[in-house]
Amino acid sequence: MRGHIRKRGKNSWAVVVDLGRDPATGRRRQKWFAHKTRREAEAHLAQIVAAMQGGGWTPPARTPLGDYLEQWLRDYAAALSPKSLYDYRVIVRKHLVPDLGAVPLATLSPQTIQGWVTRQLQHGLAPITVATHLRVLKTALNQAVRWGLVSRNPAAMVTPPRVAPPERTVWDEEAVRLFLAEAKRSSRYYPLYLTAILTGMRASELAGLRWQDVDLAYGLASVRQTLYRLGSQVIVKEPKTRSSRRTVALPPAVVEALRALRADQEENRRLLGADYHDHDLVFCQPTGKPLHLHNVVQRDFREVCARAGVPRVRFHDLRHLHISHLAKAGVPVKVAQERVGHSTPHLTLQVYSHVLGGQHEQAARTIEAHLLGRLVQEGAG
Repeated sequence: MRGHIRKRGKNSWAVVVDLGRDPATGRRRQKWFAHKTRREAEAHLAQIVAAMQGGGWTPPARTPLGDYLEQWLRDYAAALSPKSLYDYRVIVRKHLVPDLGAVPLATLSPQTIQGWVTRQLQHGLAPITVATHLRVLKTALNQAVRWGLVSRNPAAMVTPPRVAPPERTVWDEEAVRLFLAEAKRSSRYYPLYLTAILTGMRASELAGLRWQDVDLAYGLASVRQTLYRLGSQVIVKEPKTRSSRRTVALPPAVVEALRALRADQEENRRLLGADYHDHDLVFCQPTGKPLHLHNVVQRDFREVCARAGVPRVRFHDLRHLHISHLAKAGVPVKVAQERVGHSTPHLTLQVYSHVLGGQHEQAARTIEAHLLGRLVQEGAG
C-alpha cells in the first residue's frame, strides 16, 4: 500500500491511500481522508506510513457488523463441526445481530460491546450464557483482525461477566441404587442408564455405540463413533480427540444388561422383519432407528427420577457422577482420565479436588496415626 497528499480546494487536503487492485474486478482501490490543512494531512500520512511499515494499519471498514458476521459464518465458521456451526448461527442471529448488527465494523468500540453485555444480563440471560456469546464475538473479530478489516479486536478489551462455578448435584450411593432399581422396574432404557452411570461415557458416545464395538466376552466397549441429532438430521462422526477414542472396561452388571438388551433387539428384528432398521446400534429405538436422546430425557429419565424420589439431574451429570465416585473409591486420577476420555488430567482433577476437598481432616488424623501413633499412645500412658 502507498499513500500521498492531494489538494482538493482552497482549504481542503486529502490523504489518499492506494489499496491495490480489487482481485474480483481488477479496479484500483483507494481510501481518502479529508483534512483542512496540509500540515494535518502530512501528519496523518506520516502516521499511516509508520503503521504500514510496522504492519499495524488496516483501512477502516464500513461493513456493518451484521454483514461481517454472516460472511464469517460462511467463510470461516463453516469449517467447524455441524453442531458448533449450528450453535454459532443461533448466537450470531439471535443475540449479536439484533443489538449490534447495524454498528459499522470500523466504529465498533469496547464501550459499545460492554453496554451490550450489560443489557444481555439485564434481560435475564445467565452470566455463563452471556460469556459464551461474548466469546463467539471475540472469535469472529479475531478473524477480522487477521483478514485486515480492523487493526484491533474491541471484544478483547471487554470485561466478561463473572461466572460462578456450576453447582452440580451428585447422587450418593443410595440415590444411585434407588434410581437404578426404579429404572429396572419401569423403564426400557434401564441398560442405557446403567451403562452411563457405570462407564461415564458421553451421551453422544452411548448413542453411537455399535455392537461391533462391544466385546461382551471380555467386557470391553470401544468408543469409535459419536451420534447426535441436529434438528431432524442425524450426525455420525468420529470422536473429536484421540483421548476420546478409547476402550472402556464394562462391569459385570453392564455386560449382563447388554446381553439381555441384545436378545430383546433380536426379537424385535424377528417380529418387524423388513421394517426393522438395522444400524447395529446398541442403544436404539424398538425399530432400530437412532435414539432421540432429548426425548428420552424429557419423557423417561426425569419421570424415573421422580418415581425413585431422587434429585433431578441432567443426563450429562451421570458422567460427573461416575468421575466423582471413582474419586471416592480411590481410583487413581490417571486411570479415571483415561476411562472417561479427558484429553488432559485437568478436568478430572477438578472433580477429584472437589470430591476429596473435605477429607483434609481425615488426612491429618491418618498421617498422625501413621507416623506418630506409637508416640501418641506412649504420651497418653
